[in-house]
Amino acid sequence: MGNSYKKYKKSEENETGEDFYLEDWEIYNDHNKNLDNSVKFSNDLLISKVEKNPFNNYTVIKELGKGSYGKVLLVSHKITGAIRAMKIINKIDDGFENNDEEVLNEINILKKIDHKNIIKIFEFYIDENNYYLVTEYCKGGELFALLRKTKLTEIQVAYIMFQLFSAINYCHKMEIIHRDLKPENILITKNNKGFIRIKICDFGTSQIFQKGEVQYSIVGSLLYLAPEIFEKKYNFKCDLWSCGVIMYLLLTTRFPFFGDNNKDKIDSILYKEYNTKYLEKFSENTKDLLRKLLEKEPKLRINAEIAISHKFFDEFKVKDLLTEIKDANLIDRMIENLKNYKRKSILQELAIAYLIHNFPDLEEYAIACFFFDKIDVNNNGKLSLDDLYVGLSIIKGDKIKDTDVLEIFANLDIDKNNYLSYEDFVRGAIDKNCLLDEKILSFAFKYFDKDDKGVITINEISYIFKDHLTSKYINEGLKKIISEVDEDNDGKITYNEFCKLMRSLII
Repeated sequence: MGNSYKKYKKSEENETGEDFYLEDWEIYNDHNKNLDNSVKFSNDLLISKVEKNPFNNYTVIKELGKGSYGKVLLVSHKITGAIRAMKIINKIDDGFENNDEEVLNEINILKKIDHKNIIKIFEFYIDENNYYLVTEYCKGGELFALLRKTKLTEIQVAYIMFQLFSAINYCHKMEIIHRDLKPENILITKNNKGFIRIKICDFGTSQIFQKGEVQYSIVGSLLYLAPEIFEKKYNFKCDLWSCGVIMYLLLTTRFPFFGDNNKDKIDSILYKEYNTKYLEKFSENTKDLLRKLLEKEPKLRINAEIAISHKFFDEFKVKDLLTEIKDANLIDRMIENLKNYKRKSILQELAIAYLIHNFPDLEEYAIACFFFDKIDVNNNGKLSLDDLYVGLSIIKGDKIKDTDVLEIFANLDIDKNNYLSYEDFVRGAIDKNCLLDEKILSFAFKYFDKDDKGVITINEISYIFKDHLTSKYINEGLKKIISEVDEDNDGKITYNEFCKLMRSLII
């Protein structure tokens, strides 16, 4: 398959990766002609504003934290029992306008993102007093809190930084700049014998950017700000400086640049060099990566794509540790699931995508993500057709056919953006039995049954898909979605009809 299905615009070789955004994915639709093209899938279908009181859907367990913005609650979903975090942000305070802009910006950014090291948003609510953001709950808390009580080893730092670079590489490829990276905005999902799994959160000050675009506003936390930010002329490379500060802090428990007051801190960032004496016991690869991250000249500073490929991570075999699947039979089973996955209806496709998005704690989900990472040789959170072919070929040799790979890719790339995200891949790889629990099916049905009347009507389907049907197909598309499931032709989908459709996944 090789280069037959992917082309790249050649950019000048650049050690720092300044021009790496010239990558271009070739459109691949020819092998997807058998699928219905009337619906344009996107995360807007999965993450939407819910027109209800959030406490109709969630039970409060306890308060996790409180601040000037509002508070964070630990909540349980009333149907499924899923444990989640609910961030409640006050509208009525002195910072109303800023809150409004930042909260809506965070929601819009998180809607675009699908990466296992970035916090997931499930839904949001807005009333006259507050915004309510329902997200994953990371029971390990903030990385900063861990630093206060634990001294990390060099390999533990490598483990964390690889995940951080993976997420930032993905964001930058998606043309998203974070602008406020710090340990307080890195949450711990799992701490297994010191091997810590993380998720980045707080995208309120994030920004969509285009290649060559310059940012001007000073945002972020002072001790993590890159020198160029104070000159009010910077780009995505500011995130790499913040990563360097975080890495130095994780290794030494000290900030590389500091001072007694804000002026001294800024002067230190602008004009001083960080103290290398605290790094003497660490490897040359560790020190080299830090030097390239804490480079004051942004054009000489490496990007995330190059950082994640640094010898520092090879030294500790970090990717092997992060993607280890001890049971080889699981890989074989997931490959069979990928090959056997077929779209049967648009409604079923959306229901599966919705459930996959809402239940990332499923064990099958985690294993599928490890498998995804094994195949993702570029570590950018995306699988092209070539990536999928090469990855599966390495694992299965000549036992995987070109036609199988083509069909897998076509069946899973439902948003037709010519790459597979984590959730795209997980949807095909997991054992579908895990989605057929009665509570999970009821949860999925409620997503479509907006008025809680026990049936899914064409009006409800219209509401869900209103921004995702091409004008040419609106009437035809809506009728088709209903008719694919409506066995008695009464124009409505009952819960039993819905469950029968979902259980056909395993037939």
